[in-house]
Amino acid sequence: MLHLDSNYRLKCFLYIKYNQLSCSTSTMVHNANSNKLHFNTSSLHADGHLVNGPDVSPAISTSSTYLFNKTEHGANNYGDDQIYEYSRYGTPTLARTEAVLGKICNGLATVHSSGLSSLLSLLIHYRPKRIVMKHGYFGCDNVIRIYRTLIPDAVVLGLDCEYKENDFVWLETPVNPTGEIEDIQYFANKAHAAGAILLVDSTFAPPPLCDPFKQGADVVMHSGTKYFGGHADVLCGVVVTKCAALNEALHRQRDVLGMVPGNLEAWLVLRSLRTLSLRVNQQSKTCQMLVSYLANAAKGCSLAETDGIPVGAVHDVRHASTQRFSPSFDVCAQHPNGFGPVFSILLSSQSQALFVARNLKLTTFATSLGSVSSLVDWRHGGDPTQDPRLLRVSIGLEDIEDLKRDWKNTIIASISATRSNKL
Repeated sequence: MLHLDSNYRLKCFLYIKYNQLSCSTSTMVHNANSNKLHFNTSSLHADGHLVNGPDVSPAISTSSTYLFNKTEHGANNYGDDQIYEYSRYGTPTLARTEAVLGKICNGLATVHSSGLSSLLSLLIHYRPKRIVMKHGYFGCDNVIRIYRTLIPDAVVLGLDCEYKENDFVWLETPVNPTGEIEDIQYFANKAHAAGAILLVDSTFAPPPLCDPFKQGADVVMHSGTKYFGGHADVLCGVVVTKCAALNEALHRQRDVLGMVPGNLEAWLVLRSLRTLSLRVNQQSKTCQMLVSYLANAAKGCSLAETDGIPVGAVHDVRHASTQRFSPSFDVCAQHPNGFGPVFSILLSSQSQALFVARNLKLTTFATSLGSVSSLVDWRHGGDPTQDPRLLRVSIGLEDIEDLKRDWKNTIIASISATRSNKL
């Protein structure tokens, strides 16, 4: 049996060989000059080969259609290796965004109109009969439910099942809503041994925190709405692959289905990628400090150690930094630059959880994550399978001391409200 690893490379080779005379999206967005650049520099200059004009800040392409080349139909009409016809097929702004995303994610990027559109595009491309996953983000469950109306004999199996050839293994790590992590290398080895494909949703741990390709992932997906956008003002999804054939197929599929992001959305993501490393590294550090602070209360430490948060006020805190790992899991290799900036906190009751969420001063009570401002979400409200006492917390760029004080004051206030029956 030819395992997917070698079969995958063969398909890529044959596709490139057959289409070597055509201008592909994969070729256009690759900047050979950025090969040796480090992460921060790449986020600023990986799209330099696509600059066309004197603008220092990238312009927003507002046109829905583009002039044909006056001498040859289908020839370059914008710049070196750049051909534009209709905005559903691609725009100068989107090309620059995909160039940067591909470089910092160590592959070739296709951007869709949302994260769930990215998942749907992968399902349509692979048309799997066996989907292997565990419950995480309920939106992914909903997409797969719709997919199964189109492919009625498709089944969903747990990650612990015995894998078979062509299985579509969907691994969400870090996990929503706890921020805990899975061993990508373990699942990659298990999938490839069976001839299955491993797709990793790495939304909660974007680069530079994690590169799933280094642990054996075949395809990586991000909800770009979160950290790539980073300011709670854009909706998009990103699929990254190292296979030019798959990248090209996803682009052509996107052209047909119209799952392309708007020019403003593409520009907002490109703008935000310039500061991705600065934002995410700081958010990761602040998150781990706040988790440690709140976890002391959950452990029943003294009032001095919990800075005055009463023992028992916090039932549990879950995050990658609080996990216990198997000795075989090389956590540092998978997360060399820190863990994702999302964690969950379990309070004593649903009413206390809602009180805290509604009364925090510096953490906004809203869904989503990855913004420069901290967010807290009562997950049970959108996903009834989640514990009603649980809050998911996404850390922004606020100062750690301000966040600690806000959480302490709000938790203490929730206890007072409980005692006076004001919850």
